Amino acid sequence: MKAGKHIHCIGIGGIGLSGLAQILHEQGHVVSGSDMNDSHLLQTMQKKGITIYVGHDTAHIENSPDLVIVSSAIPETNPELSYARKHDIEIMTFSEAIGEYTEDSYTIAVCGTHGKTTVTSMAALVMVAGKKDPTVVVGSQVKQLDNNNYRQGDGDIFLVEACEYKRNFLRYNPNIIILTNLEAEHLDYYKDLEDYKSAFKEFIEKLPKEGYLIANIDDPNVRDVIAGQKAKIITFSTHNADADFTIADNTLYKGKKKQGTLHLSVPGDFNKMNALAAYILGDILAINRETVIKTLNGFTGSWRRFDIMGTYNGITIINDYAHHPTAIKSTLKATRQRYPGKKICCIFQPHQYNRTKQFLSEFASSFKEADIVIIPNIYRVRDTKQDVTSISVDDLIEAVQVQGIQTYHLETYQEIKKYLKNNSDDIDIALIMGAGDIWELGEVLVADGNM
Repeated sequence: MKAGKHIHCIGIGGIGLSGLAQILHEQGHVVSGSDMNDSHLLQTMQKKGITIYVGHDTAHIENSPDLVIVSSAIPETNPELSYARKHDIEIMTFSEAIGEYTEDSYTIAVCGTHGKTTVTSMAALVMVAGKKDPTVVVGSQVKQLDNNNYRQGDGDIFLVEACEYKRNFLRYNPNIIILTNLEAEHLDYYKDLEDYKSAFKEFIEKLPKEGYLIANIDDPNVRDVIAGQKAKIITFSTHNADADFTIADNTLYKGKKKQGTLHLSVPGDFNKMNALAAYILGDILAINRETVIKTLNGFTGSWRRFDIMGTYNGITIINDYAHHPTAIKSTLKATRQRYPGKKICCIFQPHQYNRTKQFLSEFASSFKEADIVIIPNIYRVRDTKQDVTSISVDDLIEAVQVQGIQTYHLETYQEIKKYLKNNSDDIDIALIMGAGDIWELGEVLVADGNM
């Protein structure tokens, strides 16, 4: 895109589009955007000189921008989108705009069901430390990227967290793909696991012959989708001796040669695998291995990824994005490892009625490491009326209670605050989980705790 265009972003508060909008702004474009609700991201962009509108209205677009970029969360009925179509203004989806960006860059795409954000964040810091000067779009604010969800680099490397929803990543042109793991997800769009896997197969097939695929072969679904691919495959594992890279305890190996030792600040065995994936990328890019390991050991995490926010009534408040049963289970296990012998209260907001229904039995069995579970509501996004009427919070609460775990429906933040305060002698950790707006509870609790 030539500098100087007026680009209007509908849904600019989304974690992906907000990053791209700020990159475009730094490249010299005139950027404006709208979103339904105000947020700290919108306020940050406004301070940088991006014109921000709260709410959607045709008046925001009547000055006829050169290009409209629209988030995948925006419905066709959006008035700004309708106006752009009616007046023949060029329109791109977020993924189409990223796809165009990848055409002129050496693109590294991080994909998979879990761990994308953390691997992308780690990889970004590794490349910065290795003086590769990448441009980055990542699905969270990263503390060590000045708390941004993007980075504007001067090099030709573009690192992007690649979302598979609606096969969006098929618009990208990757040179390197990191594949973390695979299991059924987004079943409001994909028919089943095989359909989901077919999207990843198609994405991997976009790699050129000289491209690289970094793949976790501990995962049987990953092994399935990488079979017969033309790109150079570099595998990693915790235990498979045939893998190109392995990790045993905290020690990294390339083949049988020791590379170094991890002492990560972020907990969990899954984060060791995330770090190993980022280490392999550093190896491909010929970044000094001591530099890579030092960077990985110094990684302090990103927003909503085991984010220790502060305390409330002596209770440690942790915020995490986990919203899939496997991620919940892994994060609770990591919490147990980090805080042995402590009482854990998990405050979980299910993300989507459809997902809650599809994975009800898996959700029910994913809280076994928690002492107490609180479920306030189900966060509605992309759900049909049929989805909403097909399952309720009470269904999930009953399913978790059957597992023998104290589980409560406390609908408001005030009710949850009161419960935590009244039971603070029996709770050490409040782990707030979900991909919706439940993270706001953490801010409320910590703010009250600091009063």
